[in-house]
Amino acid sequence: MQERARRTAPAPLGDLVNRAFHRNGWSRADSHAHVFEAWQGILPETMRERCRAVSYRAGRLTVAVDSSPLLEDLSSFRAPELLRILNETLRLNGRLPLTEVRTLAFRRA
Repeated sequence: MQERARRTAPAPLGDLVNRAFHRNGWSRADSHAHVFEAWQGILPETMRERCRAVSYRAGRLTVAVDSSPLLEDLSSFRAPELLRILNETLRLNGRLPLTEVRTLAFRRA
């Protein structure tokens, strides 16, 4: 008597691609974690508790800030410098060009 091959339902292509990306360390969550870690690493100690990265999508890092004066300072004066330092940090960690922050967006927490 022959054993029948066990048949399983085909997996959706999206699930297969997600598993392959995750298995190889290419997952979106992985790149987000590296951006969030780099962001926390470049901030001065006095700002770490007051600024929190909340979203990274399509090259845009959104940061929630707990005070209006700090929000104004970051968005008006410090954004270009922080963006440059953030991308340099990602480059040094071997994350560029796969993970590059093109813009910083600040919002009130």
